[in-house]
Amino acid sequence: MTERFRWDTPGDPDSDRLADDLLWLAESPDDDAVVDVLLERIAVAAADVLPGVVYASITAWRGAGYTTVAASSDLARAVDDAQHAESAGPCVQAAQTAAPVSVPDIAMTMSWPAFHRRATELGLRASVSVPLFAGGGAPVAVLNLYGHDPEPLAALTEGVHAVFASDRLASLDADRDGDEGTRQFLFGLGHALQVRATIQQAVGVVMARDGCAAEQAYRRLRQYAATAQESLSSAATRLITGVVTDPEAGVQVSVRPLSSGVLRVTLTGELAAPVDPAVPARLRAVLDEPASTVHLDLSGVGFCDVAGLRVLLELGQQAAAAGRQLLVVEASYPVRVVLRLTGTAAYFRYPPAPDSAGT
Repeated sequence: MTERFRWDTPGDPDSDRLADDLLWLAESPDDDAVVDVLLERIAVAAADVLPGVVYASITAWRGAGYTTVAASSDLARAVDDAQHAESAGPCVQAAQTAAPVSVPDIAMTMSWPAFHRRATELGLRASVSVPLFAGGGAPVAVLNLYGHDPEPLAALTEGVHAVFASDRLASLDADRDGDEGTRQFLFGLGHALQVRATIQQAVGVVMARDGCAAEQAYRRLRQYAATAQESLSSAATRLITGVVTDPEAGVQVSVRPLSSGVLRVTLTGELAAPVDPAVPARLRAVLDEPASTVHLDLSGVGFCDVAGLRVLLELGQQAAAAGRQLLVVEASYPVRVVLRLTGTAAYFRYPPAPDSAGT
């Protein structure tokens, strides 16, 4: 079952939806009907919320060639068509290399004559093409972002390249001074790349275990997810950790003061979709306690997936807003895997300094 995640961070709801849809796309099988719906929404939202982006479009391979499957404007389609006709241009290169391709100064770009000519005619001066991935791992499409002014697009482009270079979740501590649209886009893109990495790692586990090819391993992972009625990334995480869990197991939360200003919060059970609404509510209540620091003990969490991680990330954001410090001081193997795969261990300052984990 494909599962949609919303990060519920404050700000522009359109930018929140863009991040959400990027992650939803990464969770979806390539042949799922929802893919084209998400691509169209991503193109429109990108043009609406990303600074410096005047047109956005989606290039994908259909039949015997590349085509534009979604666009915020017919002008974007015209620039895409010039590239598709020659099978050359930044969008084509991004699709073929699975890496972003930026053009900081279109006027000086002579590598792709048709692209240069059409973009210049429309007054476009900069662009960046960003590969997008569904569950299969190969680029399912390319998001093309076009702008009249190179300067605001340069900051966005730098963030895109940084996320792809690190192949992990964009830092939650960085970019706070940037605009909300860019932050949410990079946040969603980073999560999507981590979902891709998790699924591909699970495919490798199945290949090694069953002695089959990658395509067959991916089909088995999809069947596993469908049988368990969970997302591809949740099924992948279970395969990676080797955890067999009880779907009826709940999450217990206990709170114990350690010293003046320090609380130790212990979670036991499964922190996984569907998360009982009482769990985040109970955790939020902890922030009302007279404590400046909260130590999370997750050593008793038998399984944690992306939905469980979302609960922890939201708690961290709420703690920061309340002037509290949130630290993970103990973590089970499944939790450590999720923190490593998503690059969020540092956000929770895990592993802790020696003087932070004491009881």
